Amino acid sequence: MSWQFEKVAGPYQGPTIGVAWDGEAVNFTVPNEGYIYRLNPTTNATSEYRRYMRRIAGIGFAPDGDFFGCQEGSRRIVQFQKDGSTRTTASFFEGVIHNHPNDLCVDKLGRVWFSDAYNPVPPIGIYRPPLSHASVLRLERDNNRAWRIVRVTQDTSAPRAVLLSPDEKTLYLSEGEAGGPRHCELRAYPVRPDGGVGDCVSLVTFGIDDRGTHRGIEGMCLDGDGNIVACCGSRQSGPGPMVIVISPKGVVLESHPLSFDMPMRCAFGGANLASLFVTSADGGLYRATANRNGLQRK
Repeated sequence: MSWQFEKVAGPYQGPTIGVAWDGEAVNFTVPNEGYIYRLNPTTNATSEYRRYMRRIAGIGFAPDGDFFGCQEGSRRIVQFQKDGSTRTTASFFEGVIHNHPNDLCVDKLGRVWFSDAYNPVPPIGIYRPPLSHASVLRLERDNNRAWRIVRVTQDTSAPRAVLLSPDEKTLYLSEGEAGGPRHCELRAYPVRPDGGVGDCVSLVTFGIDDRGTHRGIEGMCLDGDGNIVACCGSRQSGPGPMVIVISPKGVVLESHPLSFDMPMRCAFGGANLASLFVTSADGGLYRATANRNGLQRK
């Protein structure tokens, strides 16, 4: 059964990007406006959560409710405090400010895994050169409870969406940008007990046609069975914009074409996590009742 999406918020000025469910409302970001909004899924009423956010892209919650965001404009990961303040985490890796964080997920230990991509949009403030690599990085606490950054991947050049499997023994990563020199693909990295990763397996590879490289996965989340629900595709090339469901082995179980172009991120929310919310380059927030539920984190 095809999922029918309806627009429940927007359009806003520029794309909506990050989206995350907090147990009561859907939080979503509008980087060009500098806002994070919250949507009540029962009334579809939206309210302002944060402003002046310096291009917040991906957002995510830790199991204990801590809320983090990728602040692309200031090249840092920030933590949103319950008192309304915003706290900066670590910004330097080996003495250099990291690149433009794009997407994140938080594990059961409270460590923040994020894709640290290159971005052609200039950062806000004083220019500092980027790192010599674009990798998945991880924020974690040292013995003094101070944040530090460690490098996770060594083989990436354009990391996008990041996600951990339910048992956190696999890191899923969308690698590559449409129009780039290489095909986009979904990778799976085994996570070692020490927090490092082993060699990746390519689960899904996106093609190329006479109009260009197919747009790969921009955002993804987990359903209750541990499958990957992913936003991908565009009208510029390939089969078009869609949401696909992928098994942990890389089998495409379902595909759902979208009436809007350039889907960005997705998250389950609402009662029983039975609704899928999708952000979009057209500045809208969309919702569909899915035939599957989101993963209940413990």
